[in-house]
Amino acid sequence: MAKARTVFLGAGCLLLLVGAVIMVVLVRGLAAPSLPGEIVVSLRLAGPVVEVVPEDPLAELTGDQPTSMRRVREALVRAAADPRVRGLRLEIDSVDAGFAAAQELRTLIARVGAAGKWTAAYMDTAGEFAAGNLVYFVASACDEVSMHPQGDLNLVGLSSRTPFIRGTFDKLAIRTEFPGRGDYKTARFMYTEKDFTDAHREMTGWLLDSVMAQMVEGIAGSRELSADEVRSLIDRAPFLGADAVTVGLVDRMEDRASFEERLEEREPGAQTVSARTYLRRGHAPSSGPTIAVVTATGAIMRGESGQSFNPLFGGEVMGSETIARAFQDARELKGLEAVVFRIDSPGGSAMASEIIREEMLRTAEKVPVVVSMANVAASGGYWITCGAQKIVAEPGTITSSIGVFAGHVNTSDFWSEKLGVTYGRLDRGANANIYGDLEDWTDAQRAVVDRVLDRIYDDFLARVAESRGMSRDEVDAIGRGRVFTGAQAVEKGLVDVLGGLDEALAEAKKLADVSPETAVQLVELPRMLPWWQQLAQRRNSDRVALEGRLEELERWLATGTIETPGAVWMPPITIQ
Repeated sequence: MAKARTVFLGAGCLLLLVGAVIMVVLVRGLAAPSLPGEIVVSLRLAGPVVEVVPEDPLAELTGDQPTSMRRVREALVRAAADPRVRGLRLEIDSVDAGFAAAQELRTLIARVGAAGKWTAAYMDTAGEFAAGNLVYFVASACDEVSMHPQGDLNLVGLSSRTPFIRGTFDKLAIRTEFPGRGDYKTARFMYTEKDFTDAHREMTGWLLDSVMAQMVEGIAGSRELSADEVRSLIDRAPFLGADAVTVGLVDRMEDRASFEERLEEREPGAQTVSARTYLRRGHAPSSGPTIAVVTATGAIMRGESGQSFNPLFGGEVMGSETIARAFQDARELKGLEAVVFRIDSPGGSAMASEIIREEMLRTAEKVPVVVSMANVAASGGYWITCGAQKIVAEPGTITSSIGVFAGHVNTSDFWSEKLGVTYGRLDRGANANIYGDLEDWTDAQRAVVDRVLDRIYDDFLARVAESRGMSRDEVDAIGRGRVFTGAQAVEKGLVDVLGGLDEALAEAKKLADVSPETAVQLVELPRMLPWWQQLAQRRNSDRVALEGRLEELERWLATGTIETPGAVWMPPITIQ
């Protein structure tokens, strides 16, 4: 009886919440006037910047919704073309995103400026006793930059720190084996080494050099300085308060209220509207050719997209079934002219990657498919691009990592010596426990693993060679796990065009013989659940997450084995 009462009360609360949100949506829709004749678009960046965010009125009301790159793009592209828009007011608290995302934001801001509208940025501070490189990098795309008098400009340069947990494994009595193909397939070294190998250090260095050069050139171009001047300023940073104005990196020291009042006085007849309001009151094209945008983010695994609760490798999952179905849905769209395949992934399962690639190829046989790489499209994230007609990446995208590795740990001593857990063992078959984590591999089993790695690597080389018009040896020469930025990948012949989603859309139009000036309808796939279904799911999301983590831990305890993301996987490289 008590349980039934709890269920009834829970359902009642949920209905009340849904009803309240529906009322908010209706009132918001009915009360939203048309846009005025003169507009200043206001965009605030704070916290995570993600590819796509579903429509969620409750999250908008509570301020819990992360910034959607897709909606920012839509707002700024419209603003650039809208004669009513006088300027863009950008307020940046933080930029929790990859370097490629920051580059795309800068490109969109510059697009508004190139259309003859002014752009102005405000920061409380560029890092508070922390690096503020990305905050300033984005802000500097504006015509003018303001900072709070108490703020600091922590444009201190880029650094990369790579953790190695071999020492932890040693303390826990865990033995590791991680064979791979290529000295540059460095994901495995996190578990087997205590510091950089020579190849690992070399590759991290060339990535850091490439991203640093891109950041310097971007700031130099925006602030009308030479690259050498910007590098010199970075070496002298941080700049405290008004020193940032003195050296020419910031234009004004003023608080947020003064910044907003000054811009209102600059456009006394204009109304300031948020980017979300601007989109809500405006209208997307309702006619014209259709281009599907298939967005695929997270570690690549078989099954449906979602979240993994794996204790070591948890996070967002790109499910092969979900993305394959998205391509199938795209092929059924009426008036479809092209598909843009937007990828943000460090890779994962070779099988799941191939399932996705096969559906992409079936689509590419009917309409052009153009890949748009976001922050990361590496290892399996590059595998799934093979066969697309064009590949577009930001200069700072992390990509390639054409290689493969396998992981094996022996946790038997950890369980017995550290936790007192012992396992009774019975096997039927000489290799019954080859994928377990309670024994060392035998020599015969190592030979089996080597054959598997050779097959996957050979398949990877063949797919890249065919799609990029290279020989197997040419791909191997730039493969072996090497990771490149988008700018470097163009030089290596692995990427065709530098740019973001808009450049990918332009390439798709070109391949589909659609005029560059023609407005197109963008159809987002996979299709997202309606907001009310997401609201119903959110009620139980914390409980589901906790249960998922407990199930993974129980499985680990029961079997002594923890699953890895796959053989074509690269952990994210963090540069800040």
